[in-house]
Amino acid sequence: MKKIRIFINGFGRIGRSAARIILDDPGLELAGINDLYSFEQMAYLLKYDSLYSTLRCDIRLQNNELRIDHQTVKLFSQCDAANIDIKSLDIDIVLQCSGMFLTVESNMPWIKNGAKKVIVSTPPSDEMPTYIFGVNHKEYKQETIISNSSCSANAIVPIFKIIDKYFGIRSAMMSMYHSYTFYQNLLDNKHYSTEIRRTRSATQNIIPLSSTAAKATEYFFPHLKDQFHAVSIRVPIPAVTLYDLSISLRSTGTKEEINSRLTEEIEFFYENILDITNAPEESSKYIKNPYSATINLPFTMLSEGNLLRISAWQDNEYGYAGRLVDMAKAIS
Repeated sequence: MKKIRIFINGFGRIGRSAARIILDDPGLELAGINDLYSFEQMAYLLKYDSLYSTLRCDIRLQNNELRIDHQTVKLFSQCDAANIDIKSLDIDIVLQCSGMFLTVESNMPWIKNGAKKVIVSTPPSDEMPTYIFGVNHKEYKQETIISNSSCSANAIVPIFKIIDKYFGIRSAMMSMYHSYTFYQNLLDNKHYSTEIRRTRSATQNIIPLSSTAAKATEYFFPHLKDQFHAVSIRVPIPAVTLYDLSISLRSTGTKEEINSRLTEEIEFFYENILDITNAPEESSKYIKNPYSATINLPFTMLSEGNLLRISAWQDNEYGYAGRLVDMAKAIS
């Protein structure tokens, strides 16, 4: 069978995580990469990763190409997709991992230049169709440009879907204890964000920041518009997020009933997407975890039958990249 040929635009944390997953899948082929830094650094950062270990592949840079064992990956350093001959590369899917092109219009050059489809790895800023694998990917309508939403939405929307199915969600709040990202400062320094707390050192502070998770979630639950609020509390670790969800239910239940519903739904409908744990684990256990979220069942709590608390872990880079690749396979 013909392999699905994938091109990655934006070779940062998500792009490189996706590349590692693609290289490990015999049905996929990494055909090209574009980013605005040196090819030497691209090769080096793909090979060596402080969190995800060293790739066992032989990686060499030769004639503006990456030679990864016996595979050849074309490299580009272009600001404009129109300058990349996508058609000759026979690209099935472009993974838009730059974090910059958030509209259908801004991604059209990839299609006009020969790509069959584009998946944007962040919530869009326009009416771009948005899909989450395991939630609504089977409703895909053959659009050429779609969004895969955010890492946090991929983690919490499947959980919300289960809870809403059986108990109904009246309103919700979320605190996510999120690892720091490259968009923060390692040391106190100027920052171009409007959030002044981003000027402070990510390695020395717990930093509360605003989050787009509520808006991304509202796409799938319109009745929660203005009824779901979220904050991203950045903590000084390099990977993994802990989601702390507080949900007001429309109907009452018990902790045992809720955990039973979560367990059954995951077993039958969310295999390889959600997971559960009963173990007393901490964040380092979930580095390179492949699931969108792992629900910590002992931390399920219920007050007066309808105020629910759910806790879940996610590797916000590697787990999300896994769903991005799953989506590429689903729509190709």
